[in-house]
Amino acid sequence: MFPILKKTAAMSAFLLFCAIPICAQAQRSSSAKGINSVSAPVPAPLLNGKRAFISYELGDVTAFPSAYSSGPERAYSEFFSQMKAWGRFELVMDPKDADVVFAVRFVDSPGLPRPQIRVGISDANTHVTLWGFVEEVNFAFFKKHRDDAFSATVQLLVADVQALVTPNATPTTATPAGKTRFSDQAR
Repeated sequence: MFPILKKTAAMSAFLLFCAIPICAQAQRSSSAKGINSVSAPVPAPLLNGKRAFISYELGDVTAFPSAYSSGPERAYSEFFSQMKAWGRFELVMDPKDADVVFAVRFVDSPGLPRPQIRVGISDANTHVTLWGFVEEVNFAFFKKHRDDAFSATVQLLVADVQALVTPNATPTTATPAGKTRFSDQAR
């Protein structure tokens, strides 16, 4: 009889552990709350920039292709495509021709609760960091759903940039329903 109780208790603990990320997804996204809610001044080069270079920063490559489809450049590729579709910046292929530089990186370190996609924005002329965003990739058991969560996280990052650069405009990238943002965790 006791082995059955031990198995039941272990299964209950496992299910409770798995339910925690699901409950966390009910939080509102930072885009809904307002990206720049403290009204910090947005640097002029970011607001006035017309041309952007998007760089690929090599991140953690061990998650590809086992955990996520494609390769380690996936975050860069999806971010580039969505920024191009948005059309706010003319995307250039040489950083010397850019006003701002977006650096995209996927991070999946052992110390993090979830993988992250990070975007740093710097002035192309001075190389000073202007802004940055970090969004977590939500956990999913099946690879197809992890791939969907990965793409949704890239959409959130583009929406973050849109909300920062054009605060009164409606982002052209829809925020996925129920998506938890890294920035929501502390609120």
